[in-house]
Amino acid sequence: MMSPRFTDAELREILARGEGQFVEFKSAWDRSSGDRRALKRRHIRDKIAVSVAALANVDGGLLLLGVEDGGEPSGHGYPDEALEDVLAVPARRLRPAVSCRTERLTIDGEEILAFQVPIAAEAVMIEGNGFPCRVGNQIVREPQEVINARKQAYRRVGYEQQYRPQARIEHLDLQLAASFLRKTPVGERPVLELLEYYGLIEKDIRDWRVTNAALLLFARRPAVRWHPKAGLRVFRVNGTERRYEPDRNVTQIGRVCLPLARALEEGKGMVRSQVRRTERLRGLFFEDTPEYPEFAWQEALVNAVGHRDYQDTTRETEIWFCTDRVEIANPGELVPPATLEALFEGLRRGRPIHASRNPILVRVLADAGVMRDEGEGVARIFREMTLNSLSRPTITPDAGSFTITLYNNGPHETSGSD
Repeated sequence: MMSPRFTDAELREILARGEGQFVEFKSAWDRSSGDRRALKRRHIRDKIAVSVAALANVDGGLLLLGVEDGGEPSGHGYPDEALEDVLAVPARRLRPAVSCRTERLTIDGEEILAFQVPIAAEAVMIEGNGFPCRVGNQIVREPQEVINARKQAYRRVGYEQQYRPQARIEHLDLQLAASFLRKTPVGERPVLELLEYYGLIEKDIRDWRVTNAALLLFARRPAVRWHPKAGLRVFRVNGTERRYEPDRNVTQIGRVCLPLARALEEGKGMVRSQVRRTERLRGLFFEDTPEYPEFAWQEALVNAVGHRDYQDTTRETEIWFCTDRVEIANPGELVPPATLEALFEGLRRGRPIHASRNPILVRVLADAGVMRDEGEGVARIFREMTLNSLSRPTITPDAGSFTITLYNNGPHETSGSD
């Protein structure tokens, strides 16, 4: 079973990576007068309540109390008799209560209080202070009905969290899992502990239960028995519009299948081979430039894989290269509160939007460094396109799918793969 205590090396790695969707740091000190004084206990209890509720109302995560915003451990000034009250805040101050795993950790002579926060089954309220939600490294307020609607939808169609009765540990490629998860902050632990830590497997009375998320990530090949359409296909269109028989102009470049831990890198390589390069004038000089910024298309691809609807076993993620654009389409509509209107409002105001259909997958991909977890991936895509003097991308939810389109602003000379 997963040891509850983080090692010194693991804690240092978490601190070095900084805050994000799944990790929050909170200082326990009041510096308003210039001196460092312990926050009043009422204030620290309020901080804990807000942070724990915000994590529980979205994807769960880790709260570290006694850490500055930049990741510097600063400890706390509370005596032992006060810590029982502090650590009990999630159970006493929240409705419904949140059952956190708590630890007292010491690093560089400073004690840090760690709260491992689960995903709550229903909206969590702070008495007299509403329903906070964590979005990237910010906390926002959402209506109770919005939070509960999202959680009910996840319970109803949360494909990734469901256990497969036919699946056993031996159906997972444990060598692949160990290699992939080694890039996470707790990656040096035994592979079964890692899988349990991320909620990918659960110990039963006699054996391990295996989730769909574990199979999507690490199933032994051939893995189509677990999901026939969980991979992705890449197509090339000769022109700007698809045509089929008798004037077919579509060529399938390739297809990659489960497990996702391998398919993502294979897919990136396949897509990269289709991104053409050209010389563009930058100032007084010509530079060899890809038609789409690497970050933009990679973020769009990883987001498609991380957020697609795996309940749909009839369609794959598809990437379509046309003369003037590339379309990345995946099954599944936007998950509230990430409506199309909210996305563009967030882009306009510079506010990240976070809504994950697959929080287990997203956390694993984020901790492994494959995916950004700040809730601002779409905004970064738009910024990268603008910085490269390219047209604004378009986002199209249509018929149970979600497509983001990147434009290259016209035909290019081909110097790469066709």
